[in-house]
Parts: sequence; C-alpha cells; structure tokens
Amino acid sequence: MKNIISIFFYIILISGFLFTGCRKDGNGEITDQQIMSGELTGEINSDSILSDINWLQNMGTRFALSANRKNVAVRIMNRFSGLGYSDVVLDSFLITTTWQSNTYTMMEYNVIATIKGSESPDSISIVGAHYDNILSSNDPTILAPGANDNASGVAATIEIARAIKKINWSPKSTIRFVAFGAEERGLLGSANYSAKAAARMEGIKLMLNHDMIAYEPSNDISSWKVNIMDYDNSHSLREIAQEMCLKYTHLKFINVNTYNRNSDSYSFARYGYKAIFFYNYSSDPNYHTLNDISSYCNPKYCAEIAKISCAILVNKD
Repeated sequence: MKNIISIFFYIILISGFLFTGCRKDGNGEITDQQIMSGELTGEINSDSILSDINWLQNMGTRFALSANRKNVAVRIMNRFSGLGYSDVVLDSFLITTTWQSNTYTMMEYNVIATIKGSESPDSISIVGAHYDNILSSNDPTILAPGANDNASGVAATIEIARAIKKINWSPKSTIRFVAFGAEERGLLGSANYSAKAAARMEGIKLMLNHDMIAYEPSNDISSWKVNIMDYDNSHSLREIAQEMCLKYTHLKFINVNTYNRNSDSYSFARYGYKAIFFYNYSSDPNYHTLNDISSYCNPKYCAEIAKISCAILVNKD
C-alpha cells in the first residue's frame, strides 16, 4: 500500500509539472490560448454541420420575399436557444426591393445570439452568415434548397456556437452570432446591422463571414484550399486567419478578392470594421440552381473552415 501511495503522489507531481509547464510562452511550448484553440476546434463536428445543412435545406425555401421568411428566422432563433443561448433576438428591418418587375416593401429579420464577454463586453466579435437564398431561374418562392449558398455558412456558424457551449468557454470579450436576412437582395440584412452598429459606435473588433463554404468535390484532403478574402483595413486579420488555418486545419489558403464586395463582410468593411470572408476554393456549378443540395456539399471541408473561425475567436479574445 505504501508503494502504491508513493507512486500515486509521484504521478500527481509529474502531472502538475507538465500541466503548469505547458502553459509557458516561447520556446515552442504550448500556451493557454493554444490549449483552448485546440479544444474548441476539436469539438467541431462535420456530421453536426451536415445535419444543419439538411435542416435548412428541408425548409423548402429561404427566399427573402417568401411568405415563410419570418418562420425561417424564428426557427434559426430557436436553434440557438436550443443550444443554451439565453440572449437570442430577431432584429427586424424594413426593406423595399424590386424583383421580377414588382416592388416589395416588407419586414425582414436578422437573427442575433450573444455571449456577453466576462471582462470586455463592449469589445465585440461577429460570426456571421446569410440564411436567405435565391435561384437564377425557376421560382424561388416555391423551392430553393440553397445548401452551399448558404446553409453551409449558417450551419458553420451554428456549429461554432454549439462547440463553445459544449466546452463551456467563457470568452473575455463579447461574441455575436448573426444570421443575416436578405443578403441576396443586396446585402440588406448586414447593411442594416452594420449601419446601426456604427451609429451606436459599437466596438466591433472583427467580423468573420461564412458564405458558400461547403463545395469541395475532391476526396484528397491534401488538395483542399479556402479563399480568405479581406479588405484594405483587414489584411492583419486575414494574416491571423492564415496562421490559424495552418495550425489547426488540413487546409491550404489563397487570397483572391475578386468577389469580396458580394457578401455580408463588405457591409462591415464599409464602416471601417475589420472583416474577412471565407469562401470555397472550387467553383460551385450548382450556384443559384435547384441542384444546390446537400449531397453536393462536403461537410468535412466545411468543418475545417469553421475551425479557422474558432481559432481566431480564441486568438483575438
């Protein structure tokens, strides 16, 4: 028994040394930040992402002018609430837009779920994606699956929110998960949100935008790449994203900004907020068609992109 007790305390001693030693900075040793990044990215689950892509796809349509638009927003709101988020709201805004020669004036909805920072609540990180969809032909009010565009981005946003709750991480600064409405009508949801944030002089330190992040037809993981777009004021944020990409994912990256004005991150960049835009590297042939369905999505690839955002949130906390 004495020998067993001695061994027990020896193990505790060695474990304590390793535990404290691994949290030192420099010399290649593991830091608290890296431990948390590894824990959070390790919780990201591709099956969970695929489940949410299918859930959104199976709503039939998420077209911004459809009669079910509020119901879609409420269901996304309830999804965040079901993950344990108590601060979840519908942020409504009025739009006037023209479609097929008809003018529509109606309410649209952003969905906002918030984790208040424990130390710096006025310093805010936005994790966002648009939930509406559209078709280039056919009637999007009847059916518009929008799996990659952009159930993938919303699913990744929800998965990051789920992972944070699962590991019980309490960030020092505030994180807001935002599902934007009416992006396909001209970035209207994010334009409304960012304008109100700027008017209130909110301290948004970064915005991570996820739009079309699940199309990757190759099974060769070593060939996977992600396009990380940035803006004139966010090169440093993009460089951090690239660093996190190499540390915590199997992805390589490129930076081609051709379409960086075509998604919600641009609304934030216009007001001087630092934003980046994650976008799949491979061109999606199903874009804005009835073939944009989950069977053409690669949830494992999507999960890798979600991990980058997880690591950025920890790194910039």
